[in-house]
Amino acid sequence: MLASDFELLLQRALHTPQPDLFDKPLPQIFKNFDQAESRVRQGGPVNNELHFAFEKIRLGVATALMQIFTDLGGGEVSEKVLEVLKRAAKATSINQIDAIIQKENKVFEKLFQDLYTNTEGELILDLFARTLEADSRREMEQIVKEILQALQNLEFPDEEDDL
Repeated sequence: MLASDFELLLQRALHTPQPDLFDKPLPQIFKNFDQAESRVRQGGPVNNELHFAFEKIRLGVATALMQIFTDLGGGEVSEKVLEVLKRAAKATSINQIDAIIQKENKVFEKLFQDLYTNTEGELILDLFARTLEADSRREMEQIVKEILQALQNLEFPDEEDDL
């Protein structure tokens, strides 16, 4: 996955050229991930630094997907999930991320219960579920590519239609 794809996804999904999602600037989040992964590839130990950096990437992708789902008309539950993800993205440790997510676990369960959605919504929720399960750069790269491709074809409700 390229930093540019990650940044483009967040910019498009969050509707801003400078997403203020994390506790650090967006380019730094991806740089931290790249550096931690590079150290492991060079024989360094797999440690919390790599896990934390990957969790930040995962949270970024998950937040982008939930924003897209909310924009498609996901409703109150998706807005709550989005709030939780944004709080977790500001965390400064894996323990903080886990505490935020575990405290609000029921809202994630509710997202998938009794949910009626259209084909576009189903696609986004499938990508969201895959993001939560992803455990490698390759998987995240594939998911990001699929999201960017889907964004070209999604039809968002026009705010003027609501007037």
